[in-house]
Amino acid sequence: MSSAARVPTKYAFRRRFQKHNYSLIGAELSDDDEDDLPVTDTQTAAAAGGLDAQTLSHMEERDFKRVVKGGAAKINEFLGIRNHLLTLWQSDRSKLVLLDTVLSSLPTDQHDLCKATHVWLRKHGCINYGCLGGTNLEFGDALAKVRKENIGKEQAEAAEKASVPDPAPDPEVDSASITDDDIVTTTVIFLRGADMNSTTERQIRKAVETALRCDLSDRKLVIRGVVTKFLEDPESYEGVGVSDTTGESAETIRLNAAVALAKAAEESQKATKPKPTKPVLVIGAGPAGLAAASSLRAHGFTTVILEARSRVGGRVFTASAGSRENPLSVPLDFGASIVTGIAADAKRRTAMPWLGVRADPSAVLAIAQMKLDTHLLRDDLPLYDGVCGNAISVECDKRVEKARDVLMDHARLRVDREGVDALTKVSLETVIADELKQRYGDVVETDEKDGEKRQDEDEDDDEDDETAKDSSETKETLSAEDRRALGWHWANLEYGCSAPLSKISMAHWNQDEHYGGFGGGHVMLKGGYGQVTEKLAEGLEVVLDSPVRSVTRTDGDGDEGGVLVETVDGTKIEASACIVTVPLGCLKNGDITFEPKLSLAKQSAIQKLGYGNLNKIALEFTETFWDDAVDYFGCAADTSNRGRNFMFWNLAPVCGKPVLVALVAGEAAEKAETESDESLVKDAMAVLRRVASRNSQGPGAKWSSLVPDPTAYVCTRWGSDPHSRGSYSYVAVGASGDDYDELGRPEGRVLFAGEHTCREHPDTVGGAMLTGWRAARHAMHIMNGDHGTPFDEVFAMPTMDDLVFADGDDEDSESGDDDGDSDDDTDGEEIDDDSNRKKTKKKRGKKFGYDSEDGPEDDDAARERARKRLELETAERLEQLRREAKEATEGKEEVKRVLRVVGEGFGGREVEGKFSLFCDLAETLETQSGRLAFINAAVDKLPEKERATWALRKGGFDFLTTWLTQVTTKETGAAFAGRAISLLLKCPPELRLIKKSGAAKVMQTRFATHPKPEVRLLARKCAHRWTRQLARVRVGRGSDAEGSGRGKEDHDDDLPLRDATKATGAGKASERDDKTRIDEKKPVVVMTTTQMIASAAGLAEGGDAEAAAAAAAAADAALADATVAAAFAKASSVTSQAAADLALRQAWSTGGSGGKHGMFKQQNFSDYTEHKKRKREHKKVDKARRAREDAAEAAEDAVWTTAGTGGASTSNAEKTSKTSATLQAAGQRLASDAMDTDRPNDPREIIKKLVMTYARGYLQKSGGGRNLSKRKRDEIANKVVGKVVGGSTSLDAGAETGGFLTQQRKKKIQKMLDAYAAQ
Repeated sequence: MSSAARVPTKYAFRRRFQKHNYSLIGAELSDDDEDDLPVTDTQTAAAAGGLDAQTLSHMEERDFKRVVKGGAAKINEFLGIRNHLLTLWQSDRSKLVLLDTVLSSLPTDQHDLCKATHVWLRKHGCINYGCLGGTNLEFGDALAKVRKENIGKEQAEAAEKASVPDPAPDPEVDSASITDDDIVTTTVIFLRGADMNSTTERQIRKAVETALRCDLSDRKLVIRGVVTKFLEDPESYEGVGVSDTTGESAETIRLNAAVALAKAAEESQKATKPKPTKPVLVIGAGPAGLAAASSLRAHGFTTVILEARSRVGGRVFTASAGSRENPLSVPLDFGASIVTGIAADAKRRTAMPWLGVRADPSAVLAIAQMKLDTHLLRDDLPLYDGVCGNAISVECDKRVEKARDVLMDHARLRVDREGVDALTKVSLETVIADELKQRYGDVVETDEKDGEKRQDEDEDDDEDDETAKDSSETKETLSAEDRRALGWHWANLEYGCSAPLSKISMAHWNQDEHYGGFGGGHVMLKGGYGQVTEKLAEGLEVVLDSPVRSVTRTDGDGDEGGVLVETVDGTKIEASACIVTVPLGCLKNGDITFEPKLSLAKQSAIQKLGYGNLNKIALEFTETFWDDAVDYFGCAADTSNRGRNFMFWNLAPVCGKPVLVALVAGEAAEKAETESDESLVKDAMAVLRRVASRNSQGPGAKWSSLVPDPTAYVCTRWGSDPHSRGSYSYVAVGASGDDYDELGRPEGRVLFAGEHTCREHPDTVGGAMLTGWRAARHAMHIMNGDHGTPFDEVFAMPTMDDLVFADGDDEDSESGDDDGDSDDDTDGEEIDDDSNRKKTKKKRGKKFGYDSEDGPEDDDAARERARKRLELETAERLEQLRREAKEATEGKEEVKRVLRVVGEGFGGREVEGKFSLFCDLAETLETQSGRLAFINAAVDKLPEKERATWALRKGGFDFLTTWLTQVTTKETGAAFAGRAISLLLKCPPELRLIKKSGAAKVMQTRFATHPKPEVRLLARKCAHRWTRQLARVRVGRGSDAEGSGRGKEDHDDDLPLRDATKATGAGKASERDDKTRIDEKKPVVVMTTTQMIASAAGLAEGGDAEAAAAAAAAADAALADATVAAAFAKASSVTSQAAADLALRQAWSTGGSGGKHGMFKQQNFSDYTEHKKRKREHKKVDKARRAREDAAEAAEDAVWTTAGTGGASTSNAEKTSKTSATLQAAGQRLASDAMDTDRPNDPREIIKKLVMTYARGYLQKSGGGRNLSKRKRDEIANKVVGKVVGGSTSLDAGAETGGFLTQQRKKKIQKMLDAYAAQ
């Protein structure tokens, strides 16, 4: 077969489970050394539960607030217990992790935390889930019995309490008798024990009211003033609230206050509602419904499932062999058939603020618990031309894959360029067709020879040609065969989304890629996927053939509220809560009516989110005539019917019989719903016969020319199924990922689950199971009478827009398009329901082939925009010319200034002074060369601590943002932009400064769509890092600050205290302090010498003093410059001399041991060329050394010249004499040092550098060292250097003669390096 086996590339749409581009959020964006470390069992166990072993998830932050408030020690204690439980479950997932067993191994003081953690992990599907032989259900039945007894006791106690009159409450104190001092003292006590990041002003006020036993609503401003002042300067209340008479220490008072505040917060959150006693109803026995019911039963709640079909599983349906539905002789999966990830990946990086992804939960049931046999799907997928039957050549395949990647890249760039809002109503088909026409033009018919010739020419195309093509250039072309192959890729994408590209959202089609998917390989289950759902249903109460007609909700507490469900046959069932898991197609069709009606937001989400179709044609044969070494092969059809029989699955390795399954996707799947089985089978067989006839000849042929008729066949039609009405969900035009969240949001006692409510893992069985567990938690919340709203589990994924427009900026306040449109170019305004912030929509032009909502564009407005655009381009061009002129005249001088300050780095005693000079340089640099030299020094030589200081306290973010704004986005500025963004990546991700400096906006608007792929990748790394940091910040704040439904005057009361202070403007520092985030006390003001001279400016003595001071300052500056120049020259000379000696010795010692004459006896011409190259390099190094020596002499002359001029510039004789003497002495020392620049001061250090250089080079090239990380190689090199130099007695001679690294010593060093690397 001529088509090579291929591993899916970055847009691997060939398999359903690899539709996304994870490279932008995975290892490609990782710059952490920890990624190279081996994965521990604890990390794997945590990832298997969807958690990070070293970090709290946002839901753990929410549910374990006491742990968070306990600080790092308490968090580590919690993580240790949690990870221990997860590890126990991971070691054996076929049996329960019993709490009593775990408690016996823990100290008593950790039992309460362990119990809470155990319950939490069970509820969230981390442990004790799945098919456990009924032990989990038996455990739940025991809990149900205890729960029933407890409810009976509570009801009896409530009745008894109602019969006894309540005791008189403690008399409330009159607020008038409470002095302001009492309020201040009590407030300060509570503030000392409060967590400023989570405690709100309202909580402080309630705690103070409880302590003083009075209502302080009229004294709210007093408490607010104390809070504000305390946050500004806590030491101003140093003596407040500390009484000597109590004998309590300040720390004891603070801890008591913290406990009291936590207790007050808990009291406010305690449930006061009675507990419902009726069962929970689950509508639908698919994976979501079964997972929900199983979890509820395991936690002791009575649950009933109503299923419309005569079987369980829903769209997971394995038809038995020879049954009414399946005439084949083997079981067949009509619906879901692939387990989309069988192993947790603890190191996978996603956009979430923690590491790792879990496996598909159904894989745990199938493999770890049921021990089912599996078939691991392989990557090889040959591609054939379904029209002529030929195997698509390797050249054509590569060319088409390149075209596909280019088109998808350009489509993504268009979203980045024009914004999500502008493309909300645009389909993926529209953008791809537009990009295809712009780049490749119309269809070009070519014969086979012409096609082969063009294929050979295209092989040598540069990959970067995809980034920029001038319109005047000749467009690339694709032949008819190429377009059919490209159409196959689009059909595969339609299969991944279960819909035609014309219905799929361009802006949001792959919204779930940020969550990373499930980890591990993908498998098919021998015997069918339906075995899992059937096993999961065992022991549950399932009522079959019971389609539901209506769901009526009644609000109220306890049994006063509930749900009344009516089936089609008129049966009515009362329940405390109801979980609706019916497919989205049924909700769209209105098969179930809700009373009261669902919210407008949910109705809108139901209509907007897409629900597609995918069908199969299963064919059984008497023998295998296809290539049975692959699991699937593709057949490219005509572009007008690309989804029809575009892929065939080889099920022989799964079922043991010669069975093929053809897939029908996109528009073809919709048309096939009304087509007969015979017609569909006839078309599929025609494709197979064409392929077999053209690939069964010649040596090594893997196909047979004899293609028999199928002995049995069956076709699925999920769109016509009244209980499904389609296959699975997708993001349709006009929809977004937010619609998945809205569909999962509870409506009172009516809860929702299913793959269409899972934003992270839509269209998967595992995703459906996760939503079932989520809905079960919501039902438990209701059944336990808990306080608050249960649906707070959605983690809002931050985007760059959150950083760019975080401070209330209007997204379109500044025109971001290339046309320079004015503010008048809008469609009107749209109100965001969540934030009440107006968003301006941009007009959409006609280049996509669709009309703007406002009709034809006004000619005058177009001319005005064109005029403004020309003016802007002219101004930018003039500014660019000015910069280029300045670059030509001053660029080299600025580079020299930077190099003189930096020298050999920032080590030694002078680091502080050198760092100060380095920071001051940034303000003076105006050329790109000087700025690039500065950036290179900051990246390569500036220590991490100083780099952070420069970025956070010296305006580093402001400088970089300004420089990036001024650099051109053309390829000529790519090198500068890349280094500047690399420096941003090395700076701490301080979000406040990133927002304030505008770095996020520049990164999004200028470099996310840069022509160079390398710059685009760096920009996305920045975006990834910054949004992850924003996600961590959001996780840390928890959910205390919900203010929906409150008045504006109370809004700040419910913000965390630190945020409330920012919102009210309290505690504002000076502009400089706000820029640098220095929270230190203001220093005592002392008048400097300059201020003293300025104050005496009107006196005669003041003039002399001013002149003397100016002369002294000039002399000191000259001395500093001369000192830096001389030091730089000296250090450079020593380094260059050592490097030159090393290069020369290596050049002369490479050719063997035959002496000087033997060196030139090269074995071949390649060796001779290499020898001449080394010789030329040595000459260059020697020339550079002499140039640096000349620079050192020039620096010495500058010292003496400066000394001579400095002494003559002052009118004060005494100061002149003193300054001149200082300069003369310094000059003598510098001259003395300059004479010794070629002589190494420390032979040991010289030898160390030589050995270190040789060791690093060897490790980078050797087999054992090449696989090690840079840090590990440096550790090994340091060890070897220490042993070689420490045990040598010929260092002085070796340094003097340059012959330390002999061939014998090199071999010894190599052996030591290999030994360490092998360890």
